[in-house]
Amino acid sequence: MADFNRAEFPVPLDNLIAYVKALHPDGGPLENVSDAFGLSTQLDEQADALIGYFVDQARRSGLSWSQIGSAMGVSKQAAQKRFVPSKAGDLMAAAGVSQPFSRFTARAARVLAAAGKLAAPQPFGTAHLAAALLTEPKGFAAVIIAKAGVTAGQFYAAVGAGPGERAENVGPAELLDLDIGPQGKEALKGALRAALRMGHNYIGTEHQFLGVLSASGPVTDALAGLGLTAERVEQEVTAMIAASQAGVQHVRDSLGHDKPAAGAGE
Repeated sequence: MADFNRAEFPVPLDNLIAYVKALHPDGGPLENVSDAFGLSTQLDEQADALIGYFVDQARRSGLSWSQIGSAMGVSKQAAQKRFVPSKAGDLMAAAGVSQPFSRFTARAARVLAAAGKLAAPQPFGTAHLAAALLTEPKGFAAVIIAKAGVTAGQFYAAVGAGPGERAENVGPAELLDLDIGPQGKEALKGALRAALRMGHNYIGTEHQFLGVLSASGPVTDALAGLGLTAERVEQEVTAMIAASQAGVQHVRDSLGHDKPAAGAGE
């Protein structure tokens, strides 16, 4: 194992402290503590994604779980428990979700099924989930990709997977049985975090796209090279939903209704 005391650390503590202080320049000690805690949670998630990426690479190269566990300083069983591919149903149960996929839009559910089919017989990862987004051309994710001037061919080449086949007649049982790899898990967790952060009570293709972009690795880097960063995509999502809600409200107003428009998502 590398000597991290001698190697130059990529994110020095001083940089992290400065980052936290910059979040609320006029904030007090309690705001700094709150911001530091939020940042540490994000760093923990990034650390898991980082290890998961290299564990996946090690498995693909033919290394055993015993060898991987030894490199991590844990047992074979501990390494497997943390990083072995999961069934979607198991992942949802572990997250305490009582009605798995009930908050996924129809398009988002079909994207999951398409990602599973594209990766089969292997578990699906970020590349497969990203490629599957284009199987729903009217979804917010595909619309944002097209709006950025990125062609389907460019997108598939960047993520290293695709094209996928649009899924039909997707039911809960089919989704529960999907095999998800470590990077796929991170993307789904990222999709959930994106929906919660944006105050949405559903998961659409836009959140799946943000989940892909939140998972560290070559797919995220390649998409950033096309101008598709998490920041840009989230801005586009916010603008599209606002425009959609304004359009619905205009129709309601013209019909004499005075209740606020419902949320929109794809």
